[in-house]
Amino acid sequence: MKKIICIFILLLTLGLFTACSNVTDEVLIEAREAVKNGALIVDVRTPDEFRQKHIDGAINLPIEAIMKGNIKLPKDKEIVVYCRTGSRSRVSAKVLREQGWTVYDVATQGDWERKIELKQG
Repeated sequence: MKKIICIFILLLTLGLFTACSNVTDEVLIEAREAVKNGALIVDVRTPDEFRQKHIDGAINLPIEAIMKGNIKLPKDKEIVVYCRTGSRSRVSAKVLREQGWTVYDVATQGDWERKIELKQG
């Protein structure tokens, strides 16, 4: 129970100070290319949030499961993570990277879906 309380305090703190997305076009381009090449899109929100709306093809692996180490993702796949504000995806990306996955944090579904103006040059 104490660990769960610590996780929620961490998430709350991150949400208060880092809720604005800083996902660059370059990260989005890399993440989209990774998905084309077989990377998994992982929604780290709650199952209820996932049921309401999610990126097509995404799987749901809530941050709580990730924090508990209950990660059943293939090690040979790259991972693209997102959540509602970018806070949970940031924490999840860090934990997954520490466990050996290659992870792209695209913060939110809105970021994932945003248009990118390709620069001519």
